[in-house]
Amino acid sequence: MEIRAILLDLHHTLTTTKSSVIDVVRQIMNNHGLDTSHLSDALFVAALDKADQVMASYQVSNNVGPHWGADPEDWLMFDRIFLEELGFHGFTDDDILTIENEFKAITRDSDWEYFTEDALSAIRTLHAMGFTLGICTKRNDNPQGFLSRSKVADLFETVQWSGVAGYAKPSPYTLLEAVKEIGVNPRRCLFVGNYVGVDVEAALRCEMIPVLLSWANPREADKAPPECIVLDKPTDLVEWIRSQSPHLRQDSE
Repeated sequence: MEIRAILLDLHHTLTTTKSSVIDVVRQIMNNHGLDTSHLSDALFVAALDKADQVMASYQVSNNVGPHWGADPEDWLMFDRIFLEELGFHGFTDDDILTIENEFKAITRDSDWEYFTEDALSAIRTLHAMGFTLGICTKRNDNPQGFLSRSKVADLFETVQWSGVAGYAKPSPYTLLEAVKEIGVNPRRCLFVGNYVGVDVEAALRCEMIPVLLSWANPREADKAPPECIVLDKPTDLVEWIRSQSPHLRQDSE
């Protein structure tokens, strides 16, 4: 069956960052006089995991929508749990909002995240080849501003995002919203991501063809199920598609 659309994840599939999220958080905390030099990255990860668990339960219990989290006030509870898990107490809501606003300014509104040159080449080539392209990303902020700043917004026919439990990948929600918008059967789509338990699982749940790009997380390749196409970088996807010409077909068709 001929493939009509290619849907893609963003972070560490098409993009990379100038520093890690933990490094960003450390810098903001240090700027506010919070010494983090004695705290390991493992402690940061554990604190984030704890806050994530509480936040996921809150999101489901309160039936929040898929785009919840764009407002800095949404993160007061998360940030307070995170800080307290690291041993920092006594913050007012205004203190936490200042920190959260600085975090969003860096991770959402700056050039901290950027498309790799390989990814830019690949998506421009795939668009020129006539594929309908879309973004399905696990994040809490609308990535349209980022796509516009990166001068690639016109390459994507649909942009779907959610970081909310029950909507975020591995839920197939964003993928199914994408195919509904572009009018393409899921079985005629590739979904390209970088994590087996998140991206590949989401693709399989809605019967898309899963593609794993392993350039950022090489160990993920060993976790991929047999039905997953495992490649290294975005331009390898272009070459793989060309190798399947004249039509990209599922083995079962």
